[in-house]
Amino acid sequence: MYQLDRPDNLVEMINESIAKFRDREWFGVRNEQGEFEWHTYGQVGARIDNLRAGLAALGIGRGETVGIISGNSVEWAVACYATYGLFARYVTMYEAELPSTWEYIIRDSDTRLLFVSRRDIYDRVKHLLSGGKLRHVILIEGDGSGSMRELEEAGKLAPVPAVIPRPDDIAGLIYTSGTTGEPKGVLLSHGNITSNIHAIIKMFDMLNEETRSLSFLPWAHSYGQVCELHSVMRIGGSCGLAGSPATIVGDLAKVRPT
Repeated sequence: MYQLDRPDNLVEMINESIAKFRDREWFGVRNEQGEFEWHTYGQVGARIDNLRAGLAALGIGRGETVGIISGNSVEWAVACYATYGLFARYVTMYEAELPSTWEYIIRDSDTRLLFVSRRDIYDRVKHLLSGGKLRHVILIEGDGSGSMRELEEAGKLAPVPAVIPRPDDIAGLIYTSGTTGEPKGVLLSHGNITSNIHAIIKMFDMLNEETRSLSFLPWAHSYGQVCELHSVMRIGGSCGLAGSPATIVGDLAKVRPT
């Protein structure tokens, strides 16, 4: 029988990286002046722990689906790893998507809780709270009622330990573009993803904790997610988040990816 390399799930993988690289920079985010402010593995790890507990308090657990409509961000990654630590599934959607496509994916995947990056997206999906499986829409921007920040603060008061999935447990769904009809959801297991991460690191042995990337490929797509997010996390590298396609040239000079 084929034996997967360990760790064979994303929960143990993220836990190992946070413990090993706690004080190293992980994500760089552009501020209003266009400069990058860096968040360490330890800082992001604390947010993952807090959000996991917040999600658990809202009933998210084994087999539940957590969706997100957002571009790449620290919050995207925090929600991703917090979801995995509850045996739940993560479903990713693009901001530049038709509302009808969001609605189809949310209903098809039985999404119970949805993160959205902005108020205008919230306003376009909130009607889905009446009927179907969707029970919560959490706003990433801001820190008021119903925000992701509020959920993290609540979770901080009642910690919930992460559970460790099996390699054949489903980590998430990535939907196709739907060019031949409605989008099709591809089920990806923890073993599917971690085996790719291990293979990347073996093939490209120059990758290490000094590696730095500039993230512009969407994490809602499998390539961006596995190569730019999970693989960089595994080696303890760092990742600057490009502000937009228009800022990439300037961002390259500031982030200086390896």
